This record gives sequence, C-alpha cells and structure tokens, in this order.
Amino acid sequence: MPDQPKELLSAHVRSEVPCPRIALAVDVLRRFGRLRFRATGGSMLPAIAPGDLLEFHRCSAEALRRNDVVLLRRNGGLVAHRVVAVGPGSLVTRGDALPANDAPWDPRDVMGRLVGHRRGHRHLHPGGRHWNRRQRISRWLLCRVPVTQALFHRIPALTAMVS
Repeated sequence: MPDQPKELLSAHVRSEVPCPRIALAVDVLRRFGRLRFRATGGSMLPAIAPGDLLEFHRCSAEALRRNDVVLLRRNGGLVAHRVVAVGPGSLVTRGDALPANDAPWDPRDVMGRLVGHRRGHRHLHPGGRHWNRRQRISRWLLCRVPVTQALFHRIPALTAMVS
C-alpha cells in the first residue's frame, strides 16, 4: 500500500472531516425529530451509564429548563449533559460526574432534549432522578474520588445500584 501524504494524516485535517455516524445522527434528528442511541461516555454517571438507550427529541434552546438533559453538537461530536443555566444567548451544562461546568454553549448547538431513557429492560426517568439521596451521594463520590469514577467506568452493574 502506498504511503499517504502527511497532510491527510494530520489531526487538523481529520478533525474537519465529519464522522459519518455523527453526521447521520444529526441528519436523522433534523429530518425526523427524534433520535435513539446508546450512551458511550461516563460523564453523566450515575444517572446515565454507558450502554443505556437514550431517546432525544428535537427542541430549541428556548424550550430548555434547568436540569433537562440536552444533546449538543460541538467539534464534530455529540455531547449529552445536564442544563445548569439558561441565559440570553448562552447555555451552561455539566456532566453529572464532572467537577466543573462546561464552557458556555451557543444555543444553535442544541440538537434535542432527552425524553426517553432505558437501562436493560427498565424504563427510567429521563436523565435520572437526580434528587434521590443515593444518586446525590454517588455523584459526590464520582466528582471527588478518582477511584470511584474508575470503578463506575469499569463495572456497569454498579450504575444499576444507584438508579
């Protein structure tokens, strides 16, 4: 196989090319108004665990309220985080397992709001019941104890205990 030119292998060029799966997901949400996919990251633990089935409906930034879980588009990827504050011209979110808020989002980055959440065969409250004592304690541990975060990423059964 011939060598690829170095400019095709650089991270800068790769970041500009949209991932086909992300482009398809964005297109499905825009055309049909709803999107289902499995969560892959751990930033929303314990409310949303890797492997959970999530359903988002298209919405605008004006329709969002504090504590909604929102799907946003940034840098060619999708992020699902909880709304912390909605202001004029900006939106602030944070992953439940993260210690700090995200940088403010442009309202045009909003793709949809979480309306359905399923773990295995159980239907859960969209975005988790963040007011439960178990989840508040778990979230506190995840934000402040790195070993706890590593365990939750490696053992998905632990997330079922706190939901």
